[in-house]
Amino acid sequence: MGKILVISKTNIENIDRDKYHVTNNIGNEYNCRSVNPPFFKQIIIIDQNIVDYDLKRIYNMLLINGKVYFSKKYKQFFGTLSNVTISENSDFFQCTKPDNKIFTFPSKRIVEFIIIGVQRGATTSLAKNLSQHSDIYLNGDVDPRKSEIHYFDLNWHKCNDWYKKHFDYGKALVGDKSPDLFTLSSTFPLIQKVNPFTKLIVTLKDPIYRAYSAWKMMSDYFGETRSFEDCVKDEKPIKNRTFFNMTTQYLQRGLYYKQLKELERWFPKQNILILISEELDKNPDQEYRKVYDFLNVKYIKKDYLRIHESKNKEKLDKKTYDSLKSYFKKDVEKLEKHIGKKLDWLQY
Repeated sequence: MGKILVISKTNIENIDRDKYHVTNNIGNEYNCRSVNPPFFKQIIIIDQNIVDYDLKRIYNMLLINGKVYFSKKYKQFFGTLSNVTISENSDFFQCTKPDNKIFTFPSKRIVEFIIIGVQRGATTSLAKNLSQHSDIYLNGDVDPRKSEIHYFDLNWHKCNDWYKKHFDYGKALVGDKSPDLFTLSSTFPLIQKVNPFTKLIVTLKDPIYRAYSAWKMMSDYFGETRSFEDCVKDEKPIKNRTFFNMTTQYLQRGLYYKQLKELERWFPKQNILILISEELDKNPDQEYRKVYDFLNVKYIKKDYLRIHESKNKEKLDKKTYDSLKSYFKKDVEKLEKHIGKKLDWLQY
């Protein structure tokens, strides 16, 4: 993502290849064949035979606040984009990308956004509320056995056509909810392969109470017989994570910083929205505005549903809490610094 993309049909001699990436076929870049992930801060269009379809793909590859330089021939296309201002110098026109707008192509649509976690972080509520937006298709069923497809972590051996059968492409955007993905970095390359421009939404929750809520769910519905204290005391880190062996990793799932850094290796920050579960509860209107802006859909004011709301804070004894606070403290501090936000977590 550090190089400048130059699109030219003719060979360019004496160019700094460490600074510039030159291509005569943007399909190679767009599909991650030569650059991964396929995003650039600056794009220079020299080729004079580019059709609108490829101009849209070029715009998709531009980072927010990135600049594209082009000749007069392409002024009309870029001039029709909302919130884009074109300026002119002696040789080229230029414009700056103001937001994370992504063009979609009807014949190639698969999924445009995914709620990827975290488990017990209000993903069900988020999906239910987004499913009621007129421009969005997302299965908002509160029963995960009906709403979660698990294509990337369980059904990856099935084809994209199978995955597409789960969506209604009559809507402007189609989304999926799969809250285990954030902890399964092995799925990130597959998500990127399906659509490198997928927007990803992550809801994070105080890792101590997320861990307890996950244990409570496993205890109530999935046969967990150990006490919460025994579970966290016995937990050992897992290197090769799968959907199944991470099921009872109550602590490892809450090390958000490391997981977020791995996600950012595959997707640019502008296509990752971090939400805080507690803030969704306190200020739903404000937080859902962020989601609508991120997805580039119109804002709709409504009463937002809250499903599976946790009331577990009073259940933890002080000794267990202090032990878990020590476990998560460094990761939370790194996360706060990384996202530039002080979090109201790890407070008994």
